Amino acid sequence: MRAPAVGWATVAVVAMSTGCTAEEGDPASEPLNTPSSLAIPDSPSPKAEEAAVDAYLGMMRALVDASLEGAEDHADLEVYARGQALELTTDMLDGATATGEPVLNPEVAEARTDDDPPAVMIEDCMDNTDWVLEGEPARDPAERNTRLYTATVTLVEDQWMVEELWLGEPGAC
Repeated sequence: MRAPAVGWATVAVVAMSTGCTAEEGDPASEPLNTPSSLAIPDSPSPKAEEAAVDAYLGMMRALVDASLEGAEDHADLEVYARGQALELTTDMLDGATATGEPVLNPEVAEARTDDDPPAVMIEDCMDNTDWVLEGEPARDPAERNTRLYTATVTLVEDQWMVEELWLGEPGAC
């Protein structure tokens, strides 16, 4: 995730609050009209990308928690996923119990915030080495077991939800 950038407006407020004050009637106290070509456009993209990644992480947290309990469903899946992603994650939970947890590495691959509905594509080269079904042999920690997860997260009624989830070939990333 990217750290939030400090905007010019913040810098201007800090600069104005630490600078000298102008007396009334002084030309320096008159408001400046910033030409529209220099105005900083609002960018919902970083917030949208962050919210989309949060939805993906919420879905994966519900999936992992349910797998550790040997559950066949998890109520939070419907909070974070819908459509094909909800079907896939629910199908992945078949009552088998897992141990350990995967290491998630989600990154925004593409953000289409102007689409209707807005969508963010996330790629996650997940390391499943320590997330193993009970009864299966432990994996060799020296040989990482990675798999590319690709998610499409869309804005649905003011909430970001994972709409599609695709699992790549093991070891492909």
